[in-house]
Amino acid sequence: MEIKTSMVTCPSCGHPYDSAKNARCPRCGGFAPTETPGGTGGFTATEPLSGGFAPTEAPMGGAGGIYNANFGATAPPDGSGPAGGGTNPFDVPTVIGGGKADGDIAEPVVGWLVCIEGPARGTDYRLHAGYNYIGRESGDVRIRGDQQISRQNHAMVAYDSGEHLYFVGPSAGRNLIKVNGHAVLQAIAIQNYDVISIGTTKLIFVGLCGEQFSWEKREQGNA
Repeated sequence: MEIKTSMVTCPSCGHPYDSAKNARCPRCGGFAPTETPGGTGGFTATEPLSGGFAPTEAPMGGAGGIYNANFGATAPPDGSGPAGGGTNPFDVPTVIGGGKADGDIAEPVVGWLVCIEGPARGTDYRLHAGYNYIGRESGDVRIRGDQQISRQNHAMVAYDSGEHLYFVGPSAGRNLIKVNGHAVLQAIAIQNYDVISIGTTKLIFVGLCGEQFSWEKREQGNA
């Protein structure tokens, strides 16, 4: 007597079984790739009764990602980024200009630099007491996109809270900085609306603290 066998592999769990003896996978209940419930035939199995995914719609990365057979992986439902990756799919920086990232405790602002010319035109940068280091990629003031500015410590702006004075000077940058068109080789005092030139960028300085207001006077109840 001839014994007929038809070995198939379950698309859901990978378990081999004889479809001539079992209409469904004995391990997970999935159907053979060319069989549908009821033995009607002609259609590829989509979703087994066990709740597994079809072969073309398996979850990605094990991080709750959603996979679309036509468009590929999309972001997880929690919005943390692409499936399994946990990063921003659009590579959008979370910090713009010189502001601090969410969760950081902001120091009291004592003034601002406002870009009026260059790649970051229109961006404002907060200044705090003490040294504020300027760089293209890191520092207290990050001026994106100007390749003539060093990655870090190109220049600095400082505020002396005791004397209520502001200064600007070079740091470790290769290119000169200028104030109102004049090269600066060491720290000099600056006033409101002085223009600081760094690379192809021009910044207007605006100070908050002085005779009319200071955080120290505010804390003492005198302002």
